Amino acid sequence: NGRPQTAEDQPYIHRLTRLGVLAAEAGKGIEFADEISTLIWGGTPAWDQGDDLAQATARASLDLATLDSKALAEASRLEAVIEQNQADHDKAGHWGVPTCAFQGEPFFGQDRLDVLLWRLQQAGLQAR
Repeated sequence: NGRPQTAEDQPYIHRLTRLGVLAAEAGKGIEFADEISTLIWGGTPAWDQGDDLAQATARASLDLATLDSKALAEASRLEAVIEQNQADHDKAGHWGVPTCAFQGEPFFGQDRLDVLLWRLQQAGLQAR
């Protein structure tokens, strides 16, 4: 289909995406994504060992143990949310992250976030 394919070996993807859904549902999705992506891609060695993930989660005002427990208890529901999100991405013509769409217009990649913000402001978004 011409789109990039996800690698088969993704040892952290299920846990992290479920945690991300829970963080978003708690109103902390952006904060969680910022902290976790900085941890993973910011050069932290062995970020998946020790308490680095818990500390990053705490910086997003969330508790990793609580989220992990909820993610295990609600795995089926969270997988359904993730699958629907993927279907919405496909419908919008997206793959990868960051992925945004507004009024049918795709905004792919962090270099397009300023254009997305501009479009949102055109539609009446007010600063909070």
